[in-house]
Amino acid sequence: MRGLSKNNGMLRKTSLSIVCLSAVLSSGAYSATLQEAYQSALQKNETVGIQNEQVQQIRERVKQVRGGMFPQINANATYFMQPAPSDPVAKQFFPERQTTVALTANQVLFRGLREFAAVRQQKDLVQSQAEIRNQALIQLYQDVTSSYLNILTLEQDLDNISVQLKIYDERVKELSSRVRRGESSSSDALTAQSSQAALNAEFEIITGNLKMAREAFAFLTGLPTTEPLTDPELAKSVKVAPLQSYLDRIESRHDVKAARSQHQAMEEEVSIAKGAHWPSLDLTGNYYFKRPDGFSEDLNWDVQLKLTVPLFEGGTTQSRVREAASKRIEADLLLSRLRRQADQEIRAYYENFKTRLKQVEALEKAGELSERNYKVLQKDYRRGLARNIDVQMALTDFRIAARALDQARFAAQMELVKLKVASAEIEVPKVKED
Repeated sequence: MRGLSKNNGMLRKTSLSIVCLSAVLSSGAYSATLQEAYQSALQKNETVGIQNEQVQQIRERVKQVRGGMFPQINANATYFMQPAPSDPVAKQFFPERQTTVALTANQVLFRGLREFAAVRQQKDLVQSQAEIRNQALIQLYQDVTSSYLNILTLEQDLDNISVQLKIYDERVKELSSRVRRGESSSSDALTAQSSQAALNAEFEIITGNLKMAREAFAFLTGLPTTEPLTDPELAKSVKVAPLQSYLDRIESRHDVKAARSQHQAMEEEVSIAKGAHWPSLDLTGNYYFKRPDGFSEDLNWDVQLKLTVPLFEGGTTQSRVREAASKRIEADLLLSRLRRQADQEIRAYYENFKTRLKQVEALEKAGELSERNYKVLQKDYRRGLARNIDVQMALTDFRIAARALDQARFAAQMELVKLKVASAEIEVPKVKED
């Protein structure tokens, strides 16, 4: 346990920046880093795979919409039978047996430009879904970091308690000897033993919590529950930048960029709906390999240009335009709300992190004072100048301060990660695109 030691008063003084940005556990005693755990989670987590597939699905929709703008070519074959007409002239137009084999090509010439708006819309949706995936990757990083630091916090707490139990062992032995020599009452030894028993119970509770945290970490990352962990390897120093520098990065957040792309897609939705008011023009051509016997037998091709002008559709087209406009307004409101939420998150995490820094600084000082107080009272007790209850309370205060300091260190790291996530300072791992 690094925060406590038998020879130096069990509380090592460290600089504030290192306390807040580096893990308490030494890297030499552990193997898996935070980055390795995150990479393992990227491979094992189903959510990442689902997001990748959703991006691929929308990318295919772009190809489908674009494909509708190219000629559509089909091979057709029909065989038709009917009673033979009695009129000889009619037989030439409507033979008893009709076999047709043709190659048909259809080209869309004009759809009110909505076909181009549809392509742009799908591209916007691809970008939106890609940003949603990136946001999922960032959220996974935050979840892995939270689980990782939770395990380190619990392990450090167990280390602290283990050292404190050794202190109680020595104190119980000392008090038992004093009781046998008649220098102290039996209640002094019983008080120390009671505190030691309570600490043992707390040790078991934290051990159980650690096992559950390990199981959750294994589920999240796919790493074994026994995998040793190491320092998260965050920066060894940090300077809290002005709040505005974090707020200026709101537009770089992946969820905000996804909402912007969604808003642009809804803009195109309005163009698509308005395009239905325009005429449509199609070109269709047929090449016949075989036609029914008769007057058309020698006609091996034909071309048709079809113009359709919408005159009245019961108001459905205009209703679709209003619906698309409403969706655009909804997307704009969602984007506005998301920006306000991002602003609130950054401000909250910024203040939380600054508060954690001050807490760590205060706990360092409290730990030093409680250590000195415990050592002075212990000496005074041996000389008969202090009561056992005073020593016991000082030891309890020292124990609480030491453990609170280590917990605050890891909490400060987590608040820093949240602030970086909220201000889009965490880089998204590159995803292989097809």
